[in-house]
Amino acid sequence: MPQPVLHTLCALAGVLAGYVVTSLYHRRRDRAQALHDRLIRAGDTSHHNALRARLAQHRAEGDVITAATDTVDAAYARLTHDSQEGGPTP
Repeated sequence: MPQPVLHTLCALAGVLAGYVVTSLYHRRRDRAQALHDRLIRAGDTSHHNALRARLAQHRAEGDVITAATDTVDAAYARLTHDSQEGGPTP
């Protein structure tokens, strides 16, 4: 085999090897990026669900406090209304 043909075949083999290595690298990088994105979305979803649960808990606590405040306000209103009309005084 003449020398230029051997150099050409070696260069083509090097280009082919470079192409294979590069394509494998990009495929692996894309899979890793996709996995990373899925993990972030899953983490965001669980984080959002935890925040929603805490918000629902705070709303429920707020509803209990509002109901208790309304009860106290109504009792105070009855008490002050009765004392203004000559009813029983506290």
